[in-house]
Formats: sequence, C-alpha cells, structure tokens
Amino acid sequence: MRDRRFLEEKREYWLNRLSGNFATNDSPRYEKRDFISLTHYCAEELEGLLKFAEKLKSGKDTRKYLADKAVGLLFGVASTRTRISFNVGVKQLGGYSDYYNARDLQLIYHESLIDTIEVMNRYIDALVVRLYDMNNYGKGHESMNLLAERGRIPIINGLDDIEHPCQVMGDILTIKEKFGEEYKKKKLVFTWGYAKRQKSPGVPHSMMAAASILGMNVLFAYPEGFELDQEYVDFAQKAVRESGGQLEFSNNLMEASEEADVIYVKSWKSLNMSSEADEKTRNRVKKDWCVTGEHFKRANPDAVFMNCLPIIRGEQASAEVIDGPHSILYDEAENRLHIQKAIMAALIR
Repeated sequence: MRDRRFLEEKREYWLNRLSGNFATNDSPRYEKRDFISLTHYCAEELEGLLKFAEKLKSGKDTRKYLADKAVGLLFGVASTRTRISFNVGVKQLGGYSDYYNARDLQLIYHESLIDTIEVMNRYIDALVVRLYDMNNYGKGHESMNLLAERGRIPIINGLDDIEHPCQVMGDILTIKEKFGEEYKKKKLVFTWGYAKRQKSPGVPHSMMAAASILGMNVLFAYPEGFELDQEYVDFAQKAVRESGGQLEFSNNLMEASEEADVIYVKSWKSLNMSSEADEKTRNRVKKDWCVTGEHFKRANPDAVFMNCLPIIRGEQASAEVIDGPHSILYDEAENRLHIQKAIMAALIR
C-alpha cells in the first residue's frame, strides 16, 4: 500500500497535468496512470477533466500535447465513434495513431496479451483498448487490467464488458454544456431500452460510478432481470452519500420519466439470465422499454434525449424522439473527441 503522502503528491501531479502545468511536475518518480475505471478517480479529478476538455474544445488551448507521441488502438470488436474520435484526437494533439484489429495481430494465433503489451511498451507511448466478449462477462475487463499491470504505457479503456469511461465522461460534458453549472441537480433518467443485440453494460456502470462520485441526481430504470452489477451499485451508494447526490432505481419507465431533464436510453444484456432467457424477456417487454414522445410529455419541457449510438429507430427509441427537437445525439458524439483529447493530454507524457 502506498503511503498517503505519495498518493497526495500523485493526485497533485494529475491535477497539474489537467491544468496544463507540465514543467514543474514531470518527474519519473510518478507512476504512469491508466484510464480503465472511473471508480479509480475522485470528483476533483473528474471535474478537472471536464474543464480541460472545455478548454480544448474552445480552441483556447492549442498546445500540441502529443507531439512526437505514438498512440496505438487495439480493437477486438467493431467501433465507429471510439475509433474515429481517438484517431482524429491524436492527430489534433500533434501525435500519430495506429489502428490494430486484434484479428490481424498474432493474438489470433494465441500469442499472449503479456507478450503483446511487453512489445508495445517498446514501440508506442499509450494504448487505447476495446475488448470484450459478451458470452464471458468480466473477461474483457480482466484483460484490460492485465494490460495495465504489465504495460509501462498508459492504458485507456475504449469499452470492455464492464465499463466505458470515455463515453460517459463525454456524456457528462454534454449534459454540463446543456444545463451549465447546475447540471448535477438535473434529473438524469438512465434507462434500459430494447435492442435485438445483447450489449455491454459498460455505459450504465461507468455512468453510475461517475454520477455518484460527482454528486449528480440519477435514476436507473430497467425491467426486472436487468439489474446492474451489485459491485457498482454498492460503490455508487457509498459514493453518493459522500458526494450529496441522489441515486434511485425503478422498474417503470413511464413513472421514472416524470420531471426528467435527461432521458438517456441504453440497452445492455442481463447479468443474471442465460442468453436464451435474456432474449425471451427482452422480446416480452420491448413495447414498454422503447422511449417515445409519451415519455417526453412527462419530462420537463426542456428535457433532452441521449444515447451513445449506434441506435436503430423503433428499438431503444422511436424515430420521433431520435430525430426530434429533444435529441442531442450528435452533440454527444462530438464530445467524445474533446474529452478523449483531455484524457490523452493528461495521461501521456
């Protein structure tokens, strides 16, 4: 266990990086830091990331933080926003990115993750990883932590089977943009939505962690059987008591939508049922778990609709909502670029 002084100095170093104060704080005695789980960060650090992203987005900070730096993108599953935004973000910060499909590497022939990261340590300055298997819950997150343990370079989680921290920090940046400094007091309804495909619960877990740490007001709605990982529920309930936020749960989306300021829909697979039972249940309840205009009639007049994309009209939400005046999907997608630039600029040295 590190002593308290070391942890305080390390935190001060991180906060100085977020402020752009590099000269007096770059020291080899500080260990590298990863961005795998938001549970590893405090409110001051997350708020610092948001402010840094706002500064980068405004164009007031044009420093090439990644000049002469190489960032690898190791993806085992498909991606649109994560892949493009990281590629563009690295270039805008003055660095070079290289994309690796796991199927094109020797991983496909069972080379170990340890050998892979030990070699990458010699070539690149950071690694963004997107890795999960929805038939083996937790394995992707375990692999992410193994890479971080053996990596001498920062590991950034671009989605695993338990968390999606970059997505959620971009989401919170978007909510803050729409509602200003009072964003924490706004009612965020984070709801399960029907989708044919069984998806990672990474976004709701990361949102639960971040919202509870920051002291936000969030209600999670889902059908019975789609409860989230109890480890994250326990963490959030403890964190929200310290932060002064509000955390609630509901099995009725229509009731949950009352006086909502944000309705955020995201599908995720059941952690308690078999794939067959999950499919049967989601097909049975899908009519009640598609966000429509009826839900926004119950929400506040200036409420916004969010989803991390991709989304199919008529599944998680109706076309009238996705394409309607409440939707801020594309603002949300854009902010992935800005928050990830802040994350990379703060982590990579």
